[in-house]
Amino acid sequence: MYRTVIFDLDGTLLNTIGDLAGAGNWVCRKNGWPEHSLEEFMTMVGHGIPNLVSRFSPPEVQSPLFQMKALTDFNEYYSQHNMDLTKPYPGIVELLAQIGAEGIRMAVYSNKADQFSQEIIAHFFPGTFDFVLGKRKEFPVKPDPAGVKFVLEQLGAKREETLFVGDSSVDIQTAHHADLKACGVTWGFRSKESLIEAGADFLAEDAAALKQVILGNMN
Repeated sequence: MYRTVIFDLDGTLLNTIGDLAGAGNWVCRKNGWPEHSLEEFMTMVGHGIPNLVSRFSPPEVQSPLFQMKALTDFNEYYSQHNMDLTKPYPGIVELLAQIGAEGIRMAVYSNKADQFSQEIIAHFFPGTFDFVLGKRKEFPVKPDPAGVKFVLEQLGAKREETLFVGDSSVDIQTAHHADLKACGVTWGFRSKESLIEAGADFLAEDAAALKQVILGNMN
């Protein structure tokens, strides 16, 4: 059994793509840019909001000034609409209660801005997590391991007793860069094949399967 589990947020705990896409397309409409489908946004997310804004913006507006304005617009809209469509994936609330009852410590580490991460986790999972860390300026975005190492320090957790759970190759790489085992969940924003290619140590098709990975023997 793992003693500590660190979860990614978007695409792992919560299906946030509708609200992220809504904010992105609002910026696009405001500026007269082409809008994007949910499927397109799924390929853009995972590297932090500034990178998301850059990815949905047209090539001709990639200058720092344009991007700063677009990022400000995105954050302003998203701050008011980041829980309109967002909801936990099936079985996640129950899973967290079950593993918490086993005394397992739980944390969240996301490339989403720290303010948004804190607000959304507090809303959907009040009192559930021992520590939540979103994107702060002092830490590079995943897959750099600095943020994960900080989470481990805050929890006093041992690497060999910690599992990282995420839905993307970025999460798998982040875990491995921090010398952690990684479980890829297949219900998120990336394909099962991409998780396998990234070298996921485990795969979970649903919350019940993830529970088995967390509570099973470490290997």
